[in-house]
Amino acid sequence: MTAYRPRRPTSSPSASDLAERDAFAAMSATSLDVVRTSAETWRNGLSAFVTLVTTGIVIKGRDTTSVLSTGWRMAVTLLIGGGLLTAILGLWQALAAQAGTRPRATTLADIRRAYSSVAAYQVALANAAATRVRRAQHLVAVALALLLAGIVVTWWAPAADAKEQKPTYLKVSHQGRSSCGTLRSADGGYLRLKSPGSHELAVIPLVKITNMRMVKSCK
Repeated sequence: MTAYRPRRPTSSPSASDLAERDAFAAMSATSLDVVRTSAETWRNGLSAFVTLVTTGIVIKGRDTTSVLSTGWRMAVTLLIGGGLLTAILGLWQALAAQAGTRPRATTLADIRRAYSSVAAYQVALANAAATRVRRAQHLVAVALALLLAGIVVTWWAPAADAKEQKPTYLKVSHQGRSSCGTLRSADGGYLRLKSPGSHELAVIPLVKITNMRMVKSCK
């Protein structure tokens, strides 16, 4: 088997070839900064997006889902929770693309051994950062789809049946004792409560009431 022998070019590089080489070298030298700037933009936008959505869910989430049945509430929880988790993963990818993920210092000898040149090392870092930015973009798209699906479900999901909704009881303090039950009426100067386990209504004069509060149970 004959050894490979490189052949001498028939002509020297032209001026356009040299210009293309220099332009590519300049582009390679700045590629990492360009990708990390793009990652920073994505990180800032995604951070604001996650903050806005999380705040809205914390403020209105319980009120929005409190009237839903258990199955629909679980579906909303999975969709919105999955959307937030996916958005956070996308934010992590954008952060990693911007800051890099190499915790140890790299020597020139290490760079030459693995990449042959510093320029090739910079291109490899730029490619890795660009890959993370693309992952962040895909994760953001999935997060948006999940969050929008969760919001649409809260709009169109049917309310829970009366049997599934836990009643709210009224606890009334009057004449040194208290009565608890569901409110049936409050007219003619009297308040009427239906206590759990009792067939008769508790009739309480309004002028004797010293305190009233809503409770989840009469126990």
